[in-house]
Amino acid sequence: MKQRFVRTGDELADSVIVVVRGGDLDPVLLRADALRNHGIYGTYGISVFAVRDLSLDELAQLPPLIRFASLAIISVGELRALGLTLEPTGRNPRHYDVTFDDLDDGIQKLAHCKHQVIVNPYYEG
Repeated sequence: MKQRFVRTGDELADSVIVVVRGGDLDPVLLRADALRNHGIYGTYGISVFAVRDLSLDELAQLPPLIRFASLAIISVGELRALGLTLEPTGRNPRHYDVTFDDLDDGIQKLAHCKHQVIVNPYYEG
């Protein structure tokens, strides 16, 4: 099992910050990504990027988000209200994992949370 790099003390504010995920919140894709994360790190997690110190527009132009035709935008407060956890992971200061202990429950909550899907004008397919 690979050890995840977790940035301690890197919390996101509920009301101010949103996170972005490439694509929509398709339960089949979320499940596959959560299982892949579990296979590597031993925890269920879905990668997202915090919109902070860059605008959403700027973030959409960067890898990996530029590879997605659409982007799902979710508020940090919405994720926490559903009992999902955001862990600061990886060396990119904007990268977080939405984590959960129960695969089915976590996927259900994430797939059906309040969110907005927008077209990524910078998509490079």
